[in-house]
Amino acid sequence: MATLPASAGPGLARRLFLVAGCAVAFSLLFRVIHLPAAWLLGSLTASALFSVRGWGAVSLSKAPYAAAQAIIGTALAGGLPAGVLPEWGRHAGLFALAVLFILAASFVNGVILARWTGLSPLTAFLSTLPGGAGAMAAMSDDLGSDTRVVAAIQYIRILLILASLAVFSSLFGGPSHHGGAGGPFLAHGTFSWTGLALSAALALAGWTAAMRTPLPAAAFLVPVALGLLAGYLGLKPGPWPGAVLAGAYIVMGLRIGSRFQASTLALIRSVLPAVLGTTTLLLLASAALAWIVARGMGIDLPSAYLAATPGGLDAVAAVASDLHGDVSVIVAMQFARLLCVLALGPWLARGGTRFLTRLTSPTPASPRPRPRPR
Repeated sequence: MATLPASAGPGLARRLFLVAGCAVAFSLLFRVIHLPAAWLLGSLTASALFSVRGWGAVSLSKAPYAAAQAIIGTALAGGLPAGVLPEWGRHAGLFALAVLFILAASFVNGVILARWTGLSPLTAFLSTLPGGAGAMAAMSDDLGSDTRVVAAIQYIRILLILASLAVFSSLFGGPSHHGGAGGPFLAHGTFSWTGLALSAALALAGWTAAMRTPLPAAAFLVPVALGLLAGYLGLKPGPWPGAVLAGAYIVMGLRIGSRFQASTLALIRSVLPAVLGTTTLLLLASAALAWIVARGMGIDLPSAYLAATPGGLDAVAAVASDLHGDVSVIVAMQFARLLCVLALGPWLARGGTRFLTRLTSPTPASPRPRPRPR
């Protein structure tokens, strides 16, 4: 249900229609120019524009927002290629090293971003965690952080990382072989009522967990975890119709964008140099990790870079498919990192906040000893 001020009156339907129409228009434009997560970014842009300009943005309540998150989480679970789980078992040690390496680099980025800017430590850490813009925005909403800033910084980082993928691949001539599962991560599969029913059940479980439990990002985490369990049992969630998945992204974008204000844009402009600097450090760390992964797994360097770079699971997998990279290795490492961020992200962000607070708080002066009575 849409929530508006009491003065909204009968104009709610008209404003909702205008915002949704602009969201679809922006999303289609972003799809044409091949921006990642175009439906989410387009609806966020439209909603933020209406909110900043004072045109009566529409803010959706938690119930449809949690349902949208659950649908997207189910799509992640259903898009898991069959070659992912064997890759985890074959290179478990290297996968653990790669995940910990990027998480540590992101943690350092969060410290730098919080120290260089006026952002709260919690917002800074959630802005640098490599879990994707949608998941991190949902997690920041659950943890009480500034969702608007987290989503904006995550999008800036993803765009910079995707640009680095194109540059890196052109410098090294693209992957040298055509291994892997092939196909983008969120590709449309064969429709079946059984698969769709399983997806609906997973989404309902995620929505219920988000509405009834305090688990952060439950709408994402629960469907992904149950989807992995279903995969072990030989069951695979079916793909959502494209309109359903696009609608879920639009709902998320409308809610996040409606919270933007003119002060939010000014804050984003002020932290942009720090975001560019920390993202550059993350890309250098990813290049070093790619060299380790390439030598350890015996794959080409561009595929290793696609696997090591935290650029968003669906976007990186789509780039890997276009470049004929080793999609099984790439998606396996990206998915392992996503699971760790979804499961451990709230505790990492809170722990980092406590660490940074202790680091920056002044040390209390030691009390002077009282003179002994004579």
